[in-house]
Amino acid sequence: MNFAEFLSVAEHAHYPFKSYPRQKCKTVLFPGCAFPSQFPKTMDALSLLCREAGLGVAFDCCGSPLGGYGRQKGAERIIDNLNRRFKDMGCERVVLVCPSCWQFLTGKIDCEIISVFDLFEELGVRNADEFAEGVLFVPCPDRQQHVWEAQLRSLYDLSEVPTITSAPCCGLRPDLVRKGPEYTAKLGRKAIEKAEGKTLFTYCASCLGQFSRLGYDNCRHVVSVVLGVDEPADSKRALANRAKRKFDRNVEPIR
Repeated sequence: MNFAEFLSVAEHAHYPFKSYPRQKCKTVLFPGCAFPSQFPKTMDALSLLCREAGLGVAFDCCGSPLGGYGRQKGAERIIDNLNRRFKDMGCERVVLVCPSCWQFLTGKIDCEIISVFDLFEELGVRNADEFAEGVLFVPCPDRQQHVWEAQLRSLYDLSEVPTITSAPCCGLRPDLVRKGPEYTAKLGRKAIEKAEGKTLFTYCASCLGQFSRLGYDNCRHVVSVVLGVDEPADSKRALANRAKRKFDRNVEPIR
C-alpha cells in the first residue's frame, strides 16, 4: 500500500465529514466528497438552488474509494449506512453530482438515482455562462455509455466543445494510484496534452483537481458554468473544503 492509498482508505473507511438534513426529504442532493473539496463556491450555489427547490443536501462518501481498492466489506458497510440514512429521511430519490458515485451506487441504493443534469432539466436551469471554445474530457465512469455526456449535450450548447478522443485516465483511478505518483502524474499530463492549451471542460471534480495539481488551470467544471460561478479547482485547500462541510448547517430544504 503506497501513501496515497493509505490516506484515501484511512479517510473514507469512516468518513469524518458527514452532514445530513434532519428533516424528512423525498429528494436529496448527494454531491460526494470530491465536488465539495474542489469547488466550494459552486457547491454553495448548487446547495442553495436545491434547497430552494425543496431538496435536502447530504455530505458523505459513497464508498467508491474503498471499492476501488478492493475493500469490499468496508464499501458494503458504507452503502448499508447510506441506505439506512436515506430511509430514515424518507428519501425516495438521490441526485448525484459525481460520475464515480453514479457508477458505484447504481443498483446498490434503494432510492431512485438521477444525475445533476436530470435535475437541471427538471428545474429548467439554463446555463448562466456560455461554454466557450474548448474541449470536453469524459471521465472514466462515463466512457462506456456516455450517459452524462449525452445529457449535458442535450441540455446545453457545446457545439464549440468537441469531446477529446483517446485521452487516458487522469491518473486517479485506484488501480493506477497503486502504481505510484510518478505514473499517475504521467497519465494526467498526457490527458492535459490532448486539450492543446484550450479550455478543458469536464463533469468530474476529481479529474479537475488532478489537472490543477499538475499545473493546468485552464479548466472548468460544467456545473460551475451552468450556475455562473467562475471557480477553478481549489486543489490546495481540498481537505479543508470538505472538512468544513461537517459543520455546514445549510442542508435543510427551504420550505
